[in-house]
Amino acid sequence: MTHQSPHDKAADAVHEGRPVEAQYVRGGRGGVRILTLLLVSLAAVAVLLLGMWFVSQGGFAATNANTGQQAVDVQAFDDTPAPTPAAAPAPAR
Repeated sequence: MTHQSPHDKAADAVHEGRPVEAQYVRGGRGGVRILTLLLVSLAAVAVLLLGMWFVSQGGFAATNANTGQQAVDVQAFDDTPAPTPAAAPAPAR
């Protein structure tokens, strides 16, 4: 009896039109190694984001004091002329 690799068993099943067992076609393996890799990656992302936050002196939004709420900002982008105030109606006698 010859020993076949998982790839050979899956290929034979495909060529013969038989269903392939799930254990031969799974793309990845779970386990402690994968979990460790995910946890280390998550920790690296957290360290990088915290580093960026501290470098920006206390927060990302605090670096831009101009939030666009000043009247000067509105006038810079307003192409329409300022409306003239309407004349007040004459008081009734």
